[in-house]
Amino acid sequence: MNWELVFTENNIRRLLIGDWPKSLGGVALTVELSLIGIALATVLGLLVGYLRFAGPRPVRWIAGGYVELLRNIPLLVLIFWAYFAPPYFGLESTKFASVLIAIVLFNAAYLAEIVRGGLLSVPVGQIEAARAMGMSPLQLALYVLLPIAVYNSIPAMTGRYITLLKGTSLAFLIGLAEVTEIGRQINNRLLTAPIEVYATLLAIYFCLNRALSATTGLLEDRRRFNRFVCFFAR
Repeated sequence: MNWELVFTENNIRRLLIGDWPKSLGGVALTVELSLIGIALATVLGLLVGYLRFAGPRPVRWIAGGYVELLRNIPLLVLIFWAYFAPPYFGLESTKFASVLIAIVLFNAAYLAEIVRGGLLSVPVGQIEAARAMGMSPLQLALYVLLPIAVYNSIPAMTGRYITLLKGTSLAFLIGLAEVTEIGRQINNRLLTAPIEVYATLLAIYFCLNRALSATTGLLEDRRRFNRFVCFFAR
């Protein structure tokens, strides 16, 4: 085994931060891409999921069409479209933006269905009680429906977030220098340690996903989740 060839100071630095300060890459870029992607995909998924559940019929059809379209397209093809289509129409786009757009649109479609399933699990009695208190449709959605739906959907949403993080590895196919691309570059330079390089990548992704799972798992505690919701509902 040639671990000493992989774990050099330069290789470790590149795996962690890429060629920073010239350009960010490696684990840092993967984490940045994942966190922004999770935030945007969650917001879009909540919106689409709620519109599928309670929107006017034409809006429900549009939201349903979005979900069905994006769930039946491979993420890799969507990344290629997001990267090659803008220049075709005279628009400029960076590699980071292309991958981000693709993973947000792709994962929001799955999160929308998770949210819709959570909304369907809300007891009818709680909805009727909120209406009896005089809540507007917006208040009903923000303070009753979505908090309950999200809490019930935390395990499923966690699985989707993990899939999103792993999906960022496809960015190497358009040359974005996230951790998989950096590992590929190191392997192509060494040529003699593929097992060591890709075992390192395996360990990195395991640690990232385990940390993500542990973080979202904290919200499975009802009191902690309620404090989290109240913080954003101020």
